[in-house]
Amino acid sequence: MKRLLSLALSILLCTITMSAQNFTDHLTSQAVGQGTVTVHQDSLIDDMVNGKKQFIPEKKEGGRELPGITKGKKTKARGYRIQVYWGGSTRSDQTNAQRAGTRVATVFPELRIYTTFESPNWRCRVGDFVTRKEANDYLDKLKSARLAQGAIIVKSEVFVYQ
Repeated sequence: MKRLLSLALSILLCTITMSAQNFTDHLTSQAVGQGTVTVHQDSLIDDMVNGKKQFIPEKKEGGRELPGITKGKKTKARGYRIQVYWGGSTRSDQTNAQRAGTRVATVFPELRIYTTFESPNWRCRVGDFVTRKEANDYLDKLKSARLAQGAIIVKSEVFVYQ
């Protein structure tokens, strides 16, 4: 019992000590009888590791430009996506879902593609629309481009950039 109590107390003290200083400072601190660690890294990495800044991805994804999509802080909200594919659980269904997303991305590079597996089906959804009207406008564009004749609008948790 005493060992367990002393172990818990030592873990608590280490946790308090670690939280009082940032990770990189703790890693590079010098102690008698121990070696030294030198860290060479960008200040952005240091800020992310120590929780000083939130990481915001660049505007490129998969080699394509996403105009105005990733500006600002990314938050989740209730909204709508357009489901362009819904299939079974086989590898060919996975391939078909990915192909449906690729076809949409070639014509509408501003739309984000979400290909996921929700047992037992593969699905491909596109876009992050806050209002149903926005989703409906894009659904009309997709249908007129003959990319998704059986596409439907579904309620979904979407990403909104502020």
